[in-house]
Amino acid sequence: MPSETDAVKAYFDAWNSHDTDAILSSLTPDGTYSDPVGGENLSGQAYADYASSLFTAFPDLKLELISNTVASNGIVAAPWLLFGTHKGPVGDYAPTNREVILPGCDFITVENGKVKKVIGYFDPEYLFNQLK
Repeated sequence: MPSETDAVKAYFDAWNSHDTDAILSSLTPDGTYSDPVGGENLSGQAYADYASSLFTAFPDLKLELISNTVASNGIVAAPWLLFGTHKGPVGDYAPTNREVILPGCDFITVENGKVKKVIGYFDPEYLFNQLK
């Protein structure tokens, strides 16, 4: 069975390959995702649609883990930087072609070698200020 950090690596690799099927495959069947912009407890197609909207908005989106992940009792803290060029709509923001960098951290619950729950923390205002 994959370790907690292996499960998290597979999850981030899926994001960085812009593969929504792989993102969903990295999750348990009841896996959920929450963040300050996308909403709470997205799962299945709703989560895939949210990821796709980010790939449209930032076609070169990359998530870079910025330090070692920390795992304890099935929960992994994974601090990251998001890099991307704003080429598609984000909410009320039309494309600006601006490059953005967004720091954040995901707290990821792993169960049986798969991601069960992701709670993403970042400052939406910091992101949106870069789109003005």
